[in-house]
This record gives sequence, C-alpha cells and structure tokens, in this order.
Amino acid sequence: MGRQTGICTREGADISLCNWYFEYWGQGTMVTVTSATPAAPSLFPLDSSCGADLSQDPVALGCLAKDFLPDSITFSWNDNKNASITDGIKKFPSVLNTAGTYTATTQLSVTASEAQEVFYCSAEHPNGIRTVRVHPHRPCTTEPSMTIRPPARDQFLEPNKTSTIICSVKNLCNQAVTLKWLKEGVEVSSGIHTDGPVSSGRNGYTLSSELTVSEKDWDNDRVYSCKVESKNFSDIRNISKCFECGGECSPSDIGTQLIPPNFADIYIRKSAILTCRVINMQSTEGLNVIWMREDGKELKTSIGERKVQSNGRFSVDATTSVCADEWERGDEYTCEVIHPELIFPLKKTLTKQPVTNSHAPSVYIFPPPAEQLALREAATVTCLVKSFNPPDLFIKWLSNGEELNASKYISTQPIQESSQPLLYFAYSTLQISEQEWNAGNTYTCLVGHEKLPLQVTQRTVDKSTVYLDGFMDAEEEDFYNLWTTASTFIILFLLSLFYSTTVTLIKVK
Repeated sequence: MGRQTGICTREGADISLCNWYFEYWGQGTMVTVTSATPAAPSLFPLDSSCGADLSQDPVALGCLAKDFLPDSITFSWNDNKNASITDGIKKFPSVLNTAGTYTATTQLSVTASEAQEVFYCSAEHPNGIRTVRVHPHRPCTTEPSMTIRPPARDQFLEPNKTSTIICSVKNLCNQAVTLKWLKEGVEVSSGIHTDGPVSSGRNGYTLSSELTVSEKDWDNDRVYSCKVESKNFSDIRNISKCFECGGECSPSDIGTQLIPPNFADIYIRKSAILTCRVINMQSTEGLNVIWMREDGKELKTSIGERKVQSNGRFSVDATTSVCADEWERGDEYTCEVIHPELIFPLKKTLTKQPVTNSHAPSVYIFPPPAEQLALREAATVTCLVKSFNPPDLFIKWLSNGEELNASKYISTQPIQESSQPLLYFAYSTLQISEQEWNAGNTYTCLVGHEKLPLQVTQRTVDKSTVYLDGFMDAEEEDFYNLWTTASTFIILFLLSLFYSTTVTLIKVK
C-alpha cells in the first residue's frame, strides 16, 4: 500500500470527517469522532393517521429507531403469528443527529386487507434488540359533532353593538376541512376568526370559528349558517334570533303542509304534481317521505333539497305525480313522514276540494297608452283577467304566435275582487319597445282556467286593431271620420237606388 495523504474538515463540535485519498485513487474511508456513549435504539411505531383511507392498496406502516450508536442496525418485520416477512420492506439510510447518535426508519407495505392485522417491527443493534407493536389506526369510530351558539346579549351593550356567534366541530377525522359562514344563504368573508383544526389525540381534531354580528342584523332576525365540509363529514347549522327565542317564532315541532297541484301543470303536462312540505326540522338526517294512494299502494316520491327557514330550521319538499283525471275525479292521496324526532309517523291526506260559485274569467287586453308611445321609449301591453273563481289560473304571452319567455312579463297573484260572490282578478303587463309595437307585431294574452269552455282563451292586439277599436292619433282619426261619413252616404245611395228600382218594377207589373 502506498503512502497516505489526507484532508480533514470540521462538521460539528465533536465530529471530524476525514476524507483519505490513496495515491492510486482508492475508495475513501469515513471516520466519525463523537463523545456520545454507545446505546441501543429507542423504537417507536409509525402508523397511518386517523381518517386515512385504509381501503386503498398499499397501506404503509413503519417504525422509527432513535438515539443509537454505533451506526449498525438491522430491521426485521413479523406478522401477528410471528412469521417473518420478507416482501414490501424498505430501509432508509441512517441520519446523524447533532448529539452524535443516529436515527433510522423502516417501512412495510401491506394490502388493505392485511392492514387490519397487527405487525411487529424489530431492530437488532450491537447493544441490544428492541421490538415494537405496529398497526394502522382504524377509521375514526366517533361521529363528529357540530354545535352553533347564539351571540351573548351582554356583548351588544358594548359601544360597538356587536357580538359573536360560535360554531364548533369535534371529533373530525382529519385536518382537510373547510368552514364557511353564510348570512341569509350568502357567504360572509369578514368578521370571522377561526382556530384549528387542532389535534385532540385519539379523538381526532377540533375546529372552532367565531362570526361577529351586529345587534341590528340580529334583531332583524337574519339567519346565519355555519357550513363545514370534509372528506368524511359534511353538515350545516343555522341560527337566528327567532330560532333562539323559541316561542315567539313559528312552531318548533316538525309539521307537514300539503300543496295541491296548480292548474298550469294539469293543463300543460296533463299530470298533477302533489307536494308534501316537511317543516321545522333541526336536521334532515333520517327523513323519509312516502306518498300513497287510497289503497295503500306507494307512489314514486322525489325528495328535494333542504331549505333554510327564517327560524333557522329546515324544510324539504317531497313530490309525486299522478294522472290529471285521477286528481280531477277526487281521488285521495296520503303523505307519510318518518323522522327520528317523531315518536309516530305524520300522516295527512290530500284531495281536490270542490269549489262553490265557480265562474269563468273575463279577459281584456289593452294597448300601450298614447302618452307612453309619445315618449318613443317603451310600450306596455296589459292583460286584465277578472271575475273568476277558483283563483288558480295561468297567464302567458305570445308575440306573432310564438310564446315569450316568462322573464319578459310580470303577472300578479289572484286578488280578491268581491266577497259576495267570491271572485278574483289578476293582471299581467308585457314590456316591449316602441319600435316593436310600431312594427305591427301582434301580441296575444293567453289565459288558462278550469271553468273556461276549452280551459283556455286568448285576446290579441296590435297597432292595426287598435285603430279599429278607436285608439288613434288626431290625423288618423280625421281620416277615419271622413271614411265613415263617405261610407254612410254610399250605403244610403245604394239603398235609395234599390228602393227606386223596386218601385219601378212593381209599377211596370
């Protein structure tokens, strides 16, 4: 072996790293100098965190060996039957600590089904052998709980007249969670202070958030919502002054409202949509709604999205569809509501109610006022529907025979016109441009009501029909009067001529 030369560099208080090079460019040698005492490792399990998806292959387990010296360690794995495992094992390089000792880790990859078992990790070292029990956490078994607290009234006595609503969630399975505040269904972006998620050990994570609200908004019964979403949990809680006060608001017990089909659905779709509205639910979890016929046969029921009421509770609409003929002949239908907060199911029956003093509507259509047309900006066509009962009807508008979008016109709800007999009226206004009116387009008001001969009628107006009905300007009115006078003289002349001819023929005979 040839003569050795070396270069030494200092990399810590007690460690010298010397790189020796042989004259023939041989392999270097690393020498560690430390004052630490040789020791066996301390061994710790490394397992999947709470909420990790253990259904996907592979599942990674591991163990950590700390504070050992010298750097000579061998890992091994055994299953719960003490059988040696040789596949799926990784050993990562040791890391030198500042204290002069070493840390090393090993990883075992197993299938999702195998991950339900217990494994044992062993570390063999010159100063001793250590073994630790390793298994993944089971998915979080404690159901997350969410609460919302109203603002403290005494805080409103402060000069700024504000207080805080507190929303908290416990037992979350992981930190990947979002929390949003909403006011009347619209997301709030200011006045929010959120802490967490913070670890609660084996109980997962806890999240808490505060929203600052003004006394004015609270007293005006604004509804505030705390919405939390994560991989394994999603919920929303609502709060308002009305909800807090209890008796001053709408009834807090779960109830149902049955809504009959409207005439538009019956006429257009030839089917009747029955609606069962479930109200005042603190939660929609476990809700089930069933529509049934008189004979108990269940109907296909669609349950809609939950909606927030003014008292902070939820309502849900459950609908079913039946033939229009069945509804018209008076068949009965029952809505049954099942909910965890109810001791017994709620049942209500819906059928078409007979109407006394029914009356078909009278329909009138009015062109734009001359004063409005003179401004050359807009034109309003009005349809008046009066003296009808029952109050259910529909109004649609057509332009040149084509149905117009409902956004282009405004129709009122039926308004009581008289009580003896009970009659209603409604009106609808169609807004168009002055150019569209003067172009000669026709506009039709289509009205549907069950007491009309064909259940539908219509009235049409355009610029030309207005003139015939007496709606014209001064110049056109003079021309019309002249034509009326001339036509009258012509008719009288023809009658006189016919009379003279007749008399002459009689005399000749």
